[in-house]
Amino acid sequence: MLSQRPEQRSELSLHAVDSAVVRGLMVLGPRDIKSLSTRIGVPYNRVISSYKRLRRKLGLQIWAAPNTDLLGLTHVFFQATLSPEYRRVGLQAFKGVSSLNYLAMNAASPGELFGILYAPAGARGDEYFGLFDELVAEGFLECYSVRRFPEIVRHSLRPEYVDWVSGEYVFDWDSLTPRPPERRALDPSSRPLADRLDLLLLKELEFDATKSFPEISQQLYKKHGVKVSDRLLLYHYENHLVSRRMFSEYRVLFSQSGKLGVYVLTQVAPGALDEYVGWVRRIPYLGSEFLDASGQHFSEHYVPPGDYMGFLGYLNSRLAPLAARVKVFVSLPGSRSVFTLPFELFDEGRGEWAHDAHADACRVLARARELRGAA
Repeated sequence: MLSQRPEQRSELSLHAVDSAVVRGLMVLGPRDIKSLSTRIGVPYNRVISSYKRLRRKLGLQIWAAPNTDLLGLTHVFFQATLSPEYRRVGLQAFKGVSSLNYLAMNAASPGELFGILYAPAGARGDEYFGLFDELVAEGFLECYSVRRFPEIVRHSLRPEYVDWVSGEYVFDWDSLTPRPPERRALDPSSRPLADRLDLLLLKELEFDATKSFPEISQQLYKKHGVKVSDRLLLYHYENHLVSRRMFSEYRVLFSQSGKLGVYVLTQVAPGALDEYVGWVRRIPYLGSEFLDASGQHFSEHYVPPGDYMGFLGYLNSRLAPLAARVKVFVSLPGSRSVFTLPFELFDEGRGEWAHDAHADACRVLARARELRGAA
């Protein structure tokens, strides 16, 4: 009968604990490791040892995903072609847009910007798109298109495919299984149930939910000049962010640095949306997806350069047959920018977002002209 040496059994057990810890973090987050230990049935000392190793050696990240629906924001995908005279400086200048969530240059089509905006829900969001009209009129852009997505689904890593030694995925594209369903956010709110301190706190937790409240207190003073005690932050966290579900879930991920950003914009064929979404969600590299009922779908993937051809093969065999139109955008490592919630745009007195298309356009144009003049 085959048997394993003790060190082999220990190694396998360690990796099983790593997987269980990650699954537990997706539900409970990083603030109560003792409860996580109880939930997964693993002794506390082994859980904390695994947690520290995953963070320090494999760079595990834990994000609090904002419930943007509840905050009165929607996600808007845009693609825009820069005018030839602004192509060298356009990416840097466009960072002046105050509502950015994501921005990149399409490596597959130089001169094309794309990204995601946080826009106010409803008609005021449509008014904000005048930003692009003004940039076209001023000669900064040649053309653009925008698509508002009412639904976002954010995803964590897939523990079942992780090599817990390297922190990389190991899988066969032909054998991917369905992803367990993600928890959904609440219904949209007509008025954001937040104040500026809630938004500042959520902004700090958005890309690092492991920060302590004393750390956040120091960061808020350093970055924004806001003095607030860690006890008050704890109160807002427990009684506002958690109780009102201002963040919908914890996302547990490995670092995306060094990865290709591959983004797929699809008009799904009539009647095929559910099947299309099912195949997309099998992909381990999937980060977020944006959907609407008309069959438009946008998905973000962070792919090791060595597996890009494997990704394209899966897209062509599984996704393209279900699509009426597909466009793929690619961002190279180090060429994309990610932004947190635009708390500066929240008017606490009126309880609404105060986006200003003209101010953003002026800021972009001024920066573009400054950069061109310095060349």
